[in-house]
Amino acid sequence: MNFANANAREWRAAEIPAANGHGNARSIARLYGALARGGELDGARVLSPQAIARATEVQATGPDAVMGLPLHMALGWVVSSPEAPLGPNTRAFGHGGAGGSLGFADLDARVGFGYAMNKMIQTDSLMDPRWPSLIDAVYSSM
Repeated sequence: MNFANANAREWRAAEIPAANGHGNARSIARLYGALARGGELDGARVLSPQAIARATEVQATGPDAVMGLPLHMALGWVVSSPEAPLGPNTRAFGHGGAGGSLGFADLDARVGFGYAMNKMIQTDSLMDPRWPSLIDAVYSSM
């Protein structure tokens, strides 16, 4: 994928839910933190607990049609699996983004995670090589 136009006004103004969310690490972690706590944080509700439960049910497993990588897909999120781990708990869900960004919620640990890098890299995997040490650092600090 070519990200040359990712900062163009037209791209940033487009509403493409599966492709062009914008945020920094703090905002990504805050959104997923709300989801990890039942959908609400500081009085702002993002989703109901029932919607989170439904949206995180695995709908398909196997190779992703675009990347060809084995994933456990829910309704808009990747669910943690041995092939694509999002921490140590099986009830974690989230999604990677362009060039290595990542956001996920862990329902068991009640924690949200956000990573936005300052150097985009492209790999042949949905798992960025920078993620494991960052994820491990979060869980070891808890």
